[in-house]
Amino acid sequence: MRASAENFKGIKYVRISTLPVDQKNLIWKSINQNLIIKILRDDALLNDCLQYDHYVNWYEAIFKLDVQEKSVEIETPGRTLAIAS
Repeated sequence: MRASAENFKGIKYVRISTLPVDQKNLIWKSINQNLIIKILRDDALLNDCLQYDHYVNWYEAIFKLDVQEKSVEIETPGRTLAIAS
């Protein structure tokens, strides 16, 4: 499921650390590190933020495809065929 956006001073973003584990693991491996931003909020530095538009693009292009590939692998167990003689 796609995460909801947080908003700070007009910046819509998601924190990678708050994403579900499967998304968090894959996003760290597949996202361009230059897209990760830092936000200073209430004297706390949030250093794992991703603009929401970038997250949505990643979700549609990478995460959904990864999940679909895994579900295809799970739904199609290997079968052994024998040739009748």
